[in-house]
Amino acid sequence: MAGINERPNGETAASSGAVFDALYENAPVGVAIFSIGGKFLRANGAMCRLLGYTEEELLQKTHLDVVHLEDLEATAVSRAQVISGKVKGRLAQRRYVHKDGSTIWAQSSGAAVRDATGTPMCTVLVVHDVSALKRSQRAAKRRFRRLIEMGSDWYWVQDTEYRFVEVPGIDMGELDGDTDIVLGKTRWELPGLAPLPEAAWDQHRAKLTRREAFSDFVFLRYNKAGELRYLSVSGEPLFDEKGAFRGYHGVGKDITERARDQKALEESERRYRTLFDANPIPMWVVDAKTLAFLAVNDAAIKLYGYSKEEFLALSAEQIRPEEDVEDLRKAFEDPANYRSRIWRHRKKSGDVIPVKITSFNLDFGGRRARLGVIEDLTERMLAEERARQSEKRYRDLLASQGSSGEG
Repeated sequence: MAGINERPNGETAASSGAVFDALYENAPVGVAIFSIGGKFLRANGAMCRLLGYTEEELLQKTHLDVVHLEDLEATAVSRAQVISGKVKGRLAQRRYVHKDGSTIWAQSSGAAVRDATGTPMCTVLVVHDVSALKRSQRAAKRRFRRLIEMGSDWYWVQDTEYRFVEVPGIDMGELDGDTDIVLGKTRWELPGLAPLPEAAWDQHRAKLTRREAFSDFVFLRYNKAGELRYLSVSGEPLFDEKGAFRGYHGVGKDITERARDQKALEESERRYRTLFDANPIPMWVVDAKTLAFLAVNDAAIKLYGYSKEEFLALSAEQIRPEEDVEDLRKAFEDPANYRSRIWRHRKKSGDVIPVKITSFNLDFGGRRARLGVIEDLTERMLAEERARQSEKRYRDLLASQGSSGEG
């Protein structure tokens, strides 16, 4: 295992994985490598930040040292099954313990890395922090209970000029503790509004003018503490018994936590996309059902010679020799999260090249897909063939010298 810790180039299963070579250091998710006995061998920056330790501190610990007490048994059993090969690595929700003692909720996925004989060499753990999502879920449950009790965060009524005339049940903390700042004003006249595109307000006012119901209109407002709050309102027009318009009424919700979590998720996805697009190693995403290419990076475009538009019009079947297509379809039927295999691919020029594909399952815009990392083996195989030829010539030379009685 010393070799893994020393990170030699291309010498071990752990260090030769193209995904770790490409994504390990800057990945926004925690990645750690463990010995078969469970000792930390490596931990990337995201893992260190997640747990609050330096990498040097983690190298003195085992995986069980950072797992929450209530999840120890399940974690140990799952890891033993993956190492034994009884089950494939799968996504699980686990609790970990931060250096400061706080609990971290995470989605984790582990896999055993094996040598050519199938013997496990080490294990790899990928951890995504979902603590914020857990907090959001707990907050959402609290809001839901409150909404069940009183129907909403707050209720409002407006007159025919869209001015607030009633706000029973209003959250005083969010509106500075004084209903006077709301009564008599339209929604767009409220103090403390954060900038919103004027087109958004124009569309909202146009819908009101047409006397249409609306839902989840979101605007931003600073409370008296200077905190930016995301407020969502839904409403419908009021008419009297003769059909005359009387104004609007509806409900409002504070969706700040949900909005922040969504922005964090979008930022995380943006970082992933940047890491994917700018990666010097060829990578692509393939639809697991149709085998169509869903995304491809510049390195893959350069290797295969297709433009991005041409690539996205192809399927994975179309870049393989016909005799390999059936094996490809069977490979995509395998539900395993991690796979690594050597294939033959056809470039746009018609040249067939040997490649090593390391792939992982992922959700891509709601579609089941596979992320593939491609390693061109052409130069390596040519070098190996030259070495074999050289060795053969050497053996032939020795044989000829022996048969002539020399040496």
